[in-house]
Amino acid sequence: MSHTMNDASCELLGDFFATFAHVTRMRIFCALQRQPRTVTEIAAEAHVSITNASQHLRIMRDRGAVVAEKHAQSVIYRITDPRFIEAALLIREALTARLRQSAEEASERPSRHRSRRRLQSA
Repeated sequence: MSHTMNDASCELLGDFFATFAHVTRMRIFCALQRQPRTVTEIAAEAHVSITNASQHLRIMRDRGAVVAEKHAQSVIYRITDPRFIEAALLIREALTARLRQSAEEASERPSRHRSRRRLQSA
């Protein structure tokens, strides 16, 4: 597997990541990470109306992030590829580590107030 990306790859990824640039679609993605669900279940877990969930699910389906399958009277949505979940978890891990590192760096820096006192007493 190549670890470099050409323009076409960058465009493909940009379009895909745009799918998750809306917090509601990210909540829907999170609701689906454990198991396939109906739009009613997704809406409840994502804290949105069924209409709103349906609109976002259509976008996600059009962009290839989820698939809808008819089961009797229900439509069940699921994430199209489990690697999308793995990728999201990896990104979350990297972001969490970065936030932790930033917090540690901030706590190690002297505050402006303490720095001013040092300057005034010198």
